[in-house]
Amino acid sequence: MDDGSDREVGTSSTGAVLRGPGGQARVRGPMSLGRLSVESPRPESRAHFDLMAGGEAAFARILKRIDEAERSILVRCFEWRDDATGQMVAEALLRAADRGVEIKILKDRVGMAYEHLEGTKQSFFHKRIGLIPRLQTWSLMTVYGRWGSLRQKPSPLANALLNHQMVSVSHHQKRFDHAKLYVFDDEVVILGGMGIGDDFRHHNVDFMVEISGGGAAGRLAERYEGRASFDPARSFDYLLHSFKANKPKKGQRVALAKQRLALIASAQKRLTIEMAYFGDKACTAALIDAVKRGVQVTVLTAARANIIGDLNLWTCSQLLRRTRSPENLRIVLHPRMVHGKAIVGDGAWVDIGSTNFTSPSHGGYEEVDLFCRDAAFAKRVEDAIEHDIRDGKAAKLPIRYRRPYVVVERMLGSFHGRKKKSKVKGRNR
Repeated sequence: MDDGSDREVGTSSTGAVLRGPGGQARVRGPMSLGRLSVESPRPESRAHFDLMAGGEAAFARILKRIDEAERSILVRCFEWRDDATGQMVAEALLRAADRGVEIKILKDRVGMAYEHLEGTKQSFFHKRIGLIPRLQTWSLMTVYGRWGSLRQKPSPLANALLNHQMVSVSHHQKRFDHAKLYVFDDEVVILGGMGIGDDFRHHNVDFMVEISGGGAAGRLAERYEGRASFDPARSFDYLLHSFKANKPKKGQRVALAKQRLALIASAQKRLTIEMAYFGDKACTAALIDAVKRGVQVTVLTAARANIIGDLNLWTCSQLLRRTRSPENLRIVLHPRMVHGKAIVGDGAWVDIGSTNFTSPSHGGYEEVDLFCRDAAFAKRVEDAIEHDIRDGKAAKLPIRYRRPYVVVERMLGSFHGRKKKSKVKGRNR
């Protein structure tokens, strides 16, 4: 890896031809999942993967793809801040719309509280704040001792997007959609952990990945709409949770959570993980089991996350205590906010996208990850995580955390993790 903090690397892999109807259809809604396998992939059509490590590289690529788009652009986002980065993306989308590109933006209203709390404290779309969102933002400000802003400045760029005849914006619904996803011309997919804002572009440790060729966008549409299950014979597929396609019975975990746990259980030699947020007890137990069976487990997270920071540190403490801090467990705390969500197993497969090790990610929110079994790409992701680890510090017991905050943060996670499908009925797809 190079010495810069913003790195862009790529590799190619074999993929699979589409077996469902319609070829490369546009992404219009959510998809479904199946059982996990890490057998040898079936060589068919070729896909290409580019890893963007760091926000500078990621947003340079996103803006380039927007400027090159000819027919359509889909944007799904949880957070979109009204700052320099948010305005750059909006300006690029308006240029595309002016040249006749059809643009669809699905912006989740759930994320507005974080837009009002962090960064410039200005939301790009959510300028009018009702009573319940105000109470939610006040609660976050009280819990974390940070003063946000409930006074929002008008955004001419947001108004221009909302009023452009080539742009469709859905931003009033509580979609519980945590995905960070772009689809260009029904051909190229960019996904990962980055919202739209200066902190994602300049400060956070994070990843985005571009998937092109191999029917990448068409496969995403099939999975998201529930027309295809996870295919273990493919060399790449999408691990995702959608309210439209996934219908777990009461008390059952969604397929995405099951498959990620199966991924962790399948590791035989090593697991290299960069993760923003923790709290899902099943994930913690799976990592402990991996350590106990001799797998070399490396975990990189923030020394102090922007939210649920005490729950994160408590989880790190539990990992060390319950395994007795063996040599095959390495936990590294980074001075910057680690916002990436990536798992590399045995140097052979990668799970990278928007999904945290939390209850909301494993049932309450819609999420989209790339699952790829390409050793060259796995090495690039693993090398990028090791590069980030250089700036961190190894965690040792005792780890300090505030126990009352752990209780509150776990309760918040459980609440969001129990969001029902009925909450999102009637959403504009």
